[in-house]
Amino acid sequence: MRLLLAFVLLLISTLVFVNCAPFRNSPFSDQLFHPERDLNIAAIKRIQNVEADGKIRIAIYSDPHQNYKDMDATVTQINKATDIDFIVSLGDFTNSGYNFEYDQYLDTYVLLKHPVVSVIGNHDAIGAGLHIFEKVFGPTSFWFESDTKRFIFFNAVNLEDPKGFSPSWLKETIDSSSKPVFIFAHTSLRDKERYTGDTAQIFSDIIANPKVQMIFNGHNHVYGLNRDGDTVMLQSPRVEGVQWLIVEIQGSQVTITKQHTGESVGETLKN
Repeated sequence: MRLLLAFVLLLISTLVFVNCAPFRNSPFSDQLFHPERDLNIAAIKRIQNVEADGKIRIAIYSDPHQNYKDMDATVTQINKATDIDFIVSLGDFTNSGYNFEYDQYLDTYVLLKHPVVSVIGNHDAIGAGLHIFEKVFGPTSFWFESDTKRFIFFNAVNLEDPKGFSPSWLKETIDSSSKPVFIFAHTSLRDKERYTGDTAQIFSDIIANPKVQMIFNGHNHVYGLNRDGDTVMLQSPRVEGVQWLIVEIQGSQVTITKQHTGESVGETLKN
């Protein structure tokens, strides 16, 4: 009798726990365990007095998908840096846009102490991933300004989100700026496999635009720095091996430091 009673109590407890536990009906749905919403909007509101000392310091990381342990270590390192104004995530924090991948990434993301602004990656826009990104982070293309710069975050994933991909929006946002422009996108605007014809020409014009000083991308997983005409083009490596960058802008000078090696390189921005 006692054994039967114990079994019944265990069954009741299990049913109560199951009924109260969070539930997702499918990994392909847009349901999340994490409650955070509009994270980019919230981050931008936290970015205050960016140029108080005449410098802007940005931490950059990219492509944490398949590298979640290294992402954890990267977050630990970034949190130890006290002189960062804001962080930019250059996308691909999931493999297939599944809700559990977003939740796993957010487990680490919420530990970052500095404001984090995120762009959407091609992997993040697969299936329900696009809707999840918009729910969690907000619009996929947007911008904000400091005292002397305009920072544009562009949805460059034309194949995965053709409706949200708008080169004309990017051009108009640059043209409307009275300040020098910095562009952040997951893929390079020179990606010949993605951008052809009129789109490639618009991007060529954007890169050559006198206002556009520097363009950032991830996607290709390796570090790259070059000049396209007079525009500085910086490609962030993936976080594998705890690779991330600090970009310091002061006047017409920019310094890029690889945090896993300590190596720094300087570039002069076009006037």
